[in-house]
Amino acid sequence: MTIVPSATDLVNDASAVTLPRYAQIIGYTECAFFGVTRVDDPLHSNKPLWTKPERDQVAHFLAEAQAELEDVIGYPLAPRWIADEQQPYTFPLQARWTQVLEAGVEAQADVGLAEAVDHTDDPAVVGPVATTVTNTDEIHVYHPGTAIEIHPSSITISGGNVTIEIPRCRMVKAADACDTAGLDYDDTSATGPFLQTVDVKRIYNDPSTHATLVWPHCCSASCSTAGCTEYTRDGCIYVKNGRLGVLDVLPASYSDGEWTRCTLDCCGSPAFAKLNYRAGVTLTRQAEDAIVRLAHAKMPHSPCNCDPQLWLWARDMTIPEVVSRERLNCPFGLAEGAWIAWRFAQSMKIHRAGVL
Repeated sequence: MTIVPSATDLVNDASAVTLPRYAQIIGYTECAFFGVTRVDDPLHSNKPLWTKPERDQVAHFLAEAQAELEDVIGYPLAPRWIADEQQPYTFPLQARWTQVLEAGVEAQADVGLAEAVDHTDDPAVVGPVATTVTNTDEIHVYHPGTAIEIHPSSITISGGNVTIEIPRCRMVKAADACDTAGLDYDDTSATGPFLQTVDVKRIYNDPSTHATLVWPHCCSASCSTAGCTEYTRDGCIYVKNGRLGVLDVLPASYSDGEWTRCTLDCCGSPAFAKLNYRAGVTLTRQAEDAIVRLAHAKMPHSPCNCDPQLWLWARDMTIPEVVSRERLNCPFGLAEGAWIAWRFAQSMKIHRAGVL
């Protein structure tokens, strides 16, 4: 979901290509990209500073480009949870998305709230923070008390503790994000522009919720009583073919970490099922390139009048004087970035003839 920011909010990256990663891809120094003035390094001091509206524009079109690519390809370009997806009940059942990884819902647990950030060095360090989490992919960092994610450069877990490294310029306070004069890189005081604390959380798959089987206008809890409200039962999902998104969904109950199959009652077969699952693939460099180039092709103008972003935007907005019939019918548009992204989508698309 794309979050429309208020005057002082930071953008919550909705694309698999985060803003720090975008800066890396276009070859721009992160501090200048996030509006921070750093005079101690010529690589930073000679770069024009990006403003918040410019970064917001990039985030918007990155998310839009990814959504359009995924709609053609048929699976998320980076793993994410799908919640309450409604499908007609068949056995087996075909999910909307392919590349299904596991059934369940996204869950969140606090690892450490308002954890101190040590700005002695850059990257800054958070922790060690005690945790029972063993998978670094489940560790996420946020601005305190918000859903605005911060993207670390390193996460390590050792001896029941997690240590996180975050480049300083990725931690600009929301209240300072709109500053256009340039934030002072060297000001790491409590009143300075950089976060002094962060929230560390675990984001993981909760397998206790798989599916809901629904009988609309069929019966209530008692089969002898007709009703106009829907009747539902919990269901468990077996991933029969993850690549094709083929699932078996059966009525079941969950207790003590296990699903127990139930028999259908006299209401007959459900009309549809609401599915909860996680799907997607590991984001590849080719997918990143397709997202970025399509995002450039969708931008009405370059968000920043600065090299090298301006050059890359111009490259991806170029329309050749002569185009093939296939390119003329490209749904993404005629621009070079749109054409490259469309060819990528066609090469990666998973074709499904039907449920097997």
